[in-house]
Amino acid sequence: MQTANNPALAAMKDIQLPEPIHAWPPAYGYWLVLAACLTILAVCLWWFIKQYRHRAAKREALKQLAHLALNHPQFAIEVNTILKRSAMSYLPREQVASLEGEAWLQWLQQQVTHIDDNLPLLLAKRYQSKALTPTQAEQLRQAAIGWLKQALPLKHRASEEAACSH
Repeated sequence: MQTANNPALAAMKDIQLPEPIHAWPPAYGYWLVLAACLTILAVCLWWFIKQYRHRAAKREALKQLAHLALNHPQFAIEVNTILKRSAMSYLPREQVASLEGEAWLQWLQQQVTHIDDNLPLLLAKRYQSKALTPTQAEQLRQAAIGWLKQALPLKHRASEEAACSH
């Protein structure tokens, strides 16, 4: 073979490869996907923070019930106060604060699909001179916790009730 003696082949240079393609900067589509993902993440984070703050009254009421001593002389009054205060955290004061007695108990029952029978019975004893027994106090606490977990956060239904009263 006489390829080395061929002057045309001797003048040839090695093949030059193009510059390697870099990954940076990414294509516009990747920037759009990144922007969409960050937007979705920000909206989800905002929604979770909003829900967490919205449920703050519920968490506080449950914590107060858990720390309330069963032998407190006015245990039923304190439980009633916690329930009413937590309800007023979600609804206008005018809608809840004036409720008392049978109207208050009916309102409590309307907020949940199923209410523990002990809740209205034991709340009705809150103004009796004789304090609740520790067993009754624990039943009232569990009934109130059940109501709080099921009913809260309450939905604002002032417009519905205004329509019903006319």
